[in-house]
Amino acid sequence: MARAPPPPPSEAFAHGKPTSVTMLPSFTLQLNNPILRGLAAVGKYDGEHASLTCATAAGKIFFHSPHERDSKSDVTFLNINRKISTLACGQLNRKLGRDLLLVGAQTTLLAYDVRDNSDLFFRDAPDGVNTVLVGCFVHHESPQALVGGNCSIQGFDHQGNEVFWTVAGDNVSAMAFCEAEEEGGIPDLL
Repeated sequence: MARAPPPPPSEAFAHGKPTSVTMLPSFTLQLNNPILRGLAAVGKYDGEHASLTCATAAGKIFFHSPHERDSKSDVTFLNINRKISTLACGQLNRKLGRDLLLVGAQTTLLAYDVRDNSDLFFRDAPDGVNTVLVGCFVHHESPQALVGGNCSIQGFDHQGNEVFWTVAGDNVSAMAFCEAEEEGGIPDLL
């Protein structure tokens, strides 16, 4: 027996009361590996399609790319062999036109090009890697990978050169950009 299609959004409420609306999933994903709390990101590693990226307890990262239906599996793995502390993605190099993956371990940062399956840089971060944020701020026009550690913040460009460093009053566990003054200006770091 065929189901009736769901009503249009304008008809989902009859006389101010909600009516039954059937929601169907776009896809399902069976996770056979436990993911670590807070270690998930969504990146457009091909510049167009979003891919779910998560760290597992075994020091691996998995990518779920539902747009890659022609391959054997829409889930792929990257073995890091380190305890992963943070994940981030963003356009660290605008010329590429796609996101790069940044993987923080206890005292190291890896910038990885998912599409080309290659490391861009690997840097030591002696103050630790608690959180990573990608973007532009203050007097830097090029994007940076900002690494929050134990009482410091480091900034790396797309080649892995340290272009920013400052002291923080305590361990840096979260960072965000905020436009504090005029709209459309270069954001400040919080």
